[in-house]
Amino acid sequence: MFLLILLQALLLTACTKTEEPLPDISTNTSPEKGVIKGRITDSQGNPMANAQVVIEHTVYYASYVYATSDANGYYKTNVPNGSWKASVQIQRNYQGQTYKFNLHPDNAEPFAGNTGAVRNFSWKLSGAKPEGGFYGSYVAVYPEPGAAFLMEDVELTLTPEGPLADGTTGKTITKSLTDIGGGEDGIKDVPLGKYIIAARNKANSQLLQIRIRNTGTYNNKVTGIFKSGYTGSTSYQIVVQVK
Repeated sequence: MFLLILLQALLLTACTKTEEPLPDISTNTSPEKGVIKGRITDSQGNPMANAQVVIEHTVYYASYVYATSDANGYYKTNVPNGSWKASVQIQRNYQGQTYKFNLHPDNAEPFAGNTGAVRNFSWKLSGAKPEGGFYGSYVAVYPEPGAAFLMEDVELTLTPEGPLADGTTGKTITKSLTDIGGGEDGIKDVPLGKYIIAARNKANSQLLQIRIRNTGTYNNKVTGIFKSGYTGSTSYQIVVQVK
């Protein structure tokens, strides 16, 4: 009877299978054939769990493979032969609004499925994107009709009110206006957050009156939060008016 009980215990133990953890690519950075793997981290280098990696075929339309990061930020999945490119987009709520952010790849180049690849992603609120443009947002500035100053003489000071969208502490930004595209003057590549904005005329060092464009009354400063220009966009703006 004792031998029978022992045999049953051994059989149960042999049939139990624990799930293998994903490899630590910090020590295994070599690509594997037919595999894409990597790690996803926030702006402080902490792991981001449950982030979806979209691996898109660069030739065939609507051909995708997906992977999801684990609790330590790691992901790994098989990919067929062909040319592929990986991307990660996250969604976060901030100041009562929902924002989408494209994460920064450490390598934005396409890869061959039969070769495999390692692609790591991190969350950046500012800096240049590999495909052009910036991870930061834009503050656009319009003059009050008939204003007696040059836009090139306008300088903005943006003071963060509370933490930024990624939970970090922002810094005060003071910059002159430049061309931000689309026929607008302003400041580009601003980390997404809530800001107290003031403006001055550099030509005479006088403060300018400012407001959210076509909204409310003018004051020495205004509080602004970034908004999307159109559905699905990951580019956000605060639009102000000065006089």
